[in-house]
Amino acid sequence: MHYSYAFINGRIHTMEGFTVEAAAVSGDRIGALGSTEDILALSHQDTIMIDLKGKCVLPGFIDSHMHLILKGLTYDKINLKGLDSIDKIISAGKEFIEKEHKAEGEWIIGHGFDQNLFDHKTFPLKEDLDRISDKHPVLIDRICGHVGTANSFALELAGITKDTYIEGGMIDRDCRGNPTGVLRETALEWFKSRIPKPDAEKLKDVIKRASKEALELGLTSIHTNDADVGDYVRYFEAYRSLAREGELKVRIFEEVQGTRPEKLKQFFKAGGHKGYEDDYFKIGNIKLFLDGSLGARTAAMRQEYSDDPGNKGILVYNQEDIDELVEIAHKAGMQVACHAIGDKAVEQCIDAVGKAAAGEPKELRHRIVHCQIADIGLFERMKQLGIAADIQPPFVASDYPMVEERVGKEKADKSYAWKTMLVCGIHLGGGSDCPVESHDPLWGIYCAVTRTDEKGKPQGGWLPGEKLSVEEAVKLYTVGPAYLSFEEDKKGSLKVGKLADMVVLSEDVFEVKPEDIKYIKVLMTMVGGKLEYVR
Repeated sequence: MHYSYAFINGRIHTMEGFTVEAAAVSGDRIGALGSTEDILALSHQDTIMIDLKGKCVLPGFIDSHMHLILKGLTYDKINLKGLDSIDKIISAGKEFIEKEHKAEGEWIIGHGFDQNLFDHKTFPLKEDLDRISDKHPVLIDRICGHVGTANSFALELAGITKDTYIEGGMIDRDCRGNPTGVLRETALEWFKSRIPKPDAEKLKDVIKRASKEALELGLTSIHTNDADVGDYVRYFEAYRSLAREGELKVRIFEEVQGTRPEKLKQFFKAGGHKGYEDDYFKIGNIKLFLDGSLGARTAAMRQEYSDDPGNKGILVYNQEDIDELVEIAHKAGMQVACHAIGDKAVEQCIDAVGKAAAGEPKELRHRIVHCQIADIGLFERMKQLGIAADIQPPFVASDYPMVEERVGKEKADKSYAWKTMLVCGIHLGGGSDCPVESHDPLWGIYCAVTRTDEKGKPQGGWLPGEKLSVEEAVKLYTVGPAYLSFEEDKKGSLKVGKLADMVVLSEDVFEVKPEDIKYIKVLMTMVGGKLEYVR
């Protein structure tokens, strides 16, 4: 057998229950594992030797849920993360228009504001964004992506008036019934559908730029939600075209957003779930948004918010519609991934999967994305139905200061319960929801292990009983997502015959202090036997 690469003198954690010193790569697969002496004996004159000098190797990281194209598009948007006032948002918008020489009438998009950082904690209104420009349509997204604000020009272009109603969403109105510019859930998605979309070449460029950054973070596979069932062809073709050209450098498991039952039926009837697939591009699951976010108080709760009496959040669907959507996908043999943050939305998903499975039992590894506010009763039902959880450990670092205020101590103490889920026997995958959070897997592992923010707060970790071990946390970004995508036979661990997807780290994640995991650097990323990144 010809070996193209030999990694020697390292600590290679296979995630198969054993560690070895060395590995050989044959083509796009792991060809051999063993001691340095074993691998040297198998190598040829033209085998490229990489002396790890004791460095740590892990299977290539996998992000179980993010938005790769959306991440790529943020490079052309106003970065609003961390801005602590509406005035600073306005200044950033004006500066962006001037710096980028935006022509009148050209759309101005911003992403990442968080009203919780403002003194008055209120959303920007259309009048605020009119101060950025009244000659450009302007839209800014909250960091969660579930709430946004548009200026007057943009509202006019989209045709939003006092009489506009969007099912499953909300258009905030003032005391006279006029739109304030604030758009929530499907109202925001409907609005965005009115914005000119990037063409094919722009999409390909965005994918390549975002993939390059992903490789620098050690990501070799990504479960990404880019397309929806009503507009999927151009997204699929962008990925497929790059794959055919050998320009797709990370492996893609594409989540397709479902909207309404009739559109999902059309998607399957048109064969949208079939076609070109290889180890670099796979049509993955149907993504269903059931509710919003905790930060925006749109996550659907069984009880009202502690800090907003009368508000239980937003359910995007009634139970009958979500039952139908899940049943359509289930019968077609396609996994569903339900975005559900509040316990009412989590319950809604479980009920729908239970009904579909009772009618036609199948192992489809349906999953709940986020699954933040829940309890042991819901977890036990998830285990019984084989529903996995697609969790985002970085949310702990961002959300812990507000959770108790939002939902009360009793619910907060049972939230973001990763360890409890594992004990219940629920399969977990780890993601970032990027661009909501950083898609650095080592940051995610740090958050799962310490349950603290970048400054180490709160001391001892938030709800320390829910901390994961380092091994459990690493599995979130390796073994877990591979299982969720039915690819555990080819990725997620290092084993002879599996894909040669590996990451070399500056320090051994199993040896450093937990608080130092966030400082570890990626030195090399290999995908399919090709070194795609070297620091």
